[in-house]
This record gives sequence, structure tokens and C-alpha cells, in this order.
Amino acid sequence: MEYLRTGGTLLVAGLLLAACAAPPRGTEDPAEQALLADFRRVAYGSEGPVLGSDGSARPRGDHLAKWDGPIRAALVDVQSEAQRAAARAHFADLAQLTGLAITEAAPAEANFLVFYADDPFAAARRHRALYAGHLADPRSFDALLARMAPRATCFGFLWGGWPSGQGIDFAVTFIRTGRGARTVQGCLVQETTQALGLINDLDLDAVSAFTDSGEHVELTPNDRLMVRLLYDRRLRPGMGWAETEPLARAALRHLRRVAQQ
Repeated sequence: MEYLRTGGTLLVAGLLLAACAAPPRGTEDPAEQALLADFRRVAYGSEGPVLGSDGSARPRGDHLAKWDGPIRAALVDVQSEAQRAAARAHFADLAQLTGLAITEAAPAEANFLVFYADDPFAAARRHRALYAGHLADPRSFDALLARMAPRATCFGFLWGGWPSGQGIDFAVTFIRTGRGARTVQGCLVQETTQALGLINDLDLDAVSAFTDSGEHVELTPNDRLMVRLLYDRRLRPGMGWAETEPLARAALRHLRRVAQQ
């Protein structure tokens, strides 16, 4: 599975201050450190380059990506009521984890399009009119699809101004339906959750839905912590890691305490 991001026009698939201070050297909790390292990797890394407003590729910058407004999701060409029910349940879960308002909308009014297709690349071309206004350079986009086709099972794109400090404001995901129900569920969970801003993958042996192993098709407890962490109100779109790290550490400690109660 693959998530490319685009930036600018196109992105390509209060606690007390003392609570935010770094702990003394040698006293860090290994589990906390590991989860923060995973969070940094998925929230600040990228599987592919960012395409700027001129369509040119560039490395991803040190900016946090997240939605800062309501999501209106549309399920396009969904093939069964079971698929529709699974998507609705997952979006309800994401709404609870993030605090975002996530509602269902018609494709023309949606800012998050979820396409179901046996051939997602054909679907990307067939439904281009629904997102064409966000393409800075259609030729670069076509070339990108061609490069992805031999290796990607499912994929998506994000649009927005987060590389310059603004939020994500539009996303599309493409879910491959011809490889069984487990692949559909895994694609749904991974791609739509990564579209919230947890863009990168972890290693294949990670206990996480954010890998291409296919072993985990539901969000794991650590995945859920990372979604909650990203949408903590102290973490704002555009923040660099140096600013985010102490705030994320304090928020993570709070979340872990609450989970243990």
C-alpha cells in the first residue's frame, strides 16, 4: 500500500511548562521513547516526494500535517453494504479518536473521496473530474500513477497548505477490491487513517496497521495512541519536530495515564 503526498497545491499516496520539559538524561521510559520515535517517523516522514504548486518534486519539509476543519467523506463505487458499513464504522472511530467532525457527503461536496475499484489506477483516471481542480500539473500526476502502478496495492493523495503551516484540506484514497475482503479492510484502515496526517509507514515487523505487511487490518493500541496524539490540540499544523517533541511527550504521558485508569 502506498500514500503519496502533495504540498502547497498538491501533496503526493495546556499543561504547565514544567510538564513539557525533557526528562533528565537516563530517565526516559523506553516504551515512551519507542512510541515517540514511531510517531515522528509516521508524522514527519514520507514514502514519496512532495509535489509543489508547480508540479515539481521536492523532499518533504519538517512540518506537521493534520486536518484543522470538518471532513466530508464520500464513498465512490462502493461495491456492497458490508463495505459501506465497514467504512462508516471506521470513520466513526476516527471521529472519536481525533475530535474531528466526519460526515458522509455526495462526491461533488466531499473533501475526502474514497474510491473502491478492482483496478484503482483505472479508477484514478476515470474519476479525475472529481479532484482535477487540485492537480497542479496533470502530466506529472499521470507520470506518478504510471510509476506507482507496478507496485502499489492501494494508495492515496493529500492536498493542502501544511508544508507552509496550514492544514490538510482535501484527500483521495483508492482501495483495491479484487484481492479479497481482508485486503479491502486493510486498505480502508491504513489509507484513510494515514490521510489524517500519519503519512509514512513503519517497518514490516511493526505491530501496526501502518505497514505494508498486511498482518494488521485494524488499528492497534499504539496506532490509536498516535492518532490521538496527532490530534492533541497543542500540536498544530506546520509545527517542526523540535517544537512538537516536548508537547507530544507531555500529551503522550497524559494519554497513557488515562488508558491505564
